[in-house]
Amino acid sequence: MTVNLRFSNHSKLILTCLYLLYFSVADAFARDIVIEQHNASEARIEYNKAKSNFESITQQIANQEKRIADEQAKLKDLQEQQIAAKNHLEQAQVDLDAKVKILEEAWEHRNQ
Repeated sequence: MTVNLRFSNHSKLILTCLYLLYFSVADAFARDIVIEQHNASEARIEYNKAKSNFESITQQIANQEKRIADEQAKLKDLQEQQIAAKNHLEQAQVDLDAKVKILEEAWEHRNQ
């Protein structure tokens, strides 16, 4: 048994239009996918750049905070040394004044 399909010109035109419509839609979807893949790829690149920049700045901040902490520790040590040096200077001044006074008294006693 054979089936004899006959299409009129009108039916052929409709089928051709449907065929062209199907492939144009499929082609549009394919182009959309390519475009979206490209957009996603560009977004991934931008994300990686932003992440790298953020991590770099975060590391710079950590390094700077470490340097500041080290410098503050050095400053505190120097301030403590300054206090000790001032105390030593004041004691040396007292000792000098006492020795000069004794020397002056010795000179006065000798010259009498």
